[in-house]
Amino acid sequence: MGSISMAMMYTTKKQKWNSLTEIKDFLQRETTEKIVVFEGWRLTTETTEYTILDGLLKVQPKQKKVVEHKLETLGNRPKVPKNKKEPVVKQKSKKEILEEMRARGKKALEKRRGK
Repeated sequence: MGSISMAMMYTTKKQKWNSLTEIKDFLQRETTEKIVVFEGWRLTTETTEYTILDGLLKVQPKQKKVVEHKLETLGNRPKVPKNKKEPVVKQKSKKEILEEMRARGKKALEKRRGK
C-alpha cells in the first residue's frame, strides 16, 4: 500500500512511462531526491527503488537494515599497543654524500686490487 501512495506522489498525472530514463529526468526536474544508482532496468534513489515493466511503474520503498552489535568482554580490557613515532632522520648534505661515495669507491678498488 505504501508503494502505491509513493507512486501517486511522484506520478500525479502520468501513469504510464516509456522508460526509466523518463522517470529519472522527471525525478531530477520535479523532486529533491538524489539518484544513487541507475542501471537501465532499475533506478535507485536514497529512499526508493523504481523498476518498470510494460510501461507500468513499480515503486518499492527501501527498508532500513537494522544491525545490532553485541560486545561481550571477559576480564580486563585488552591492551592496545601505542603508536610509536619513527625517529627523525637528518638529511645529509651533498658534500657528505659525495664523501661517502668516494669512500665506498676506494674500498671497492682496494678489494679488486687485493685479488
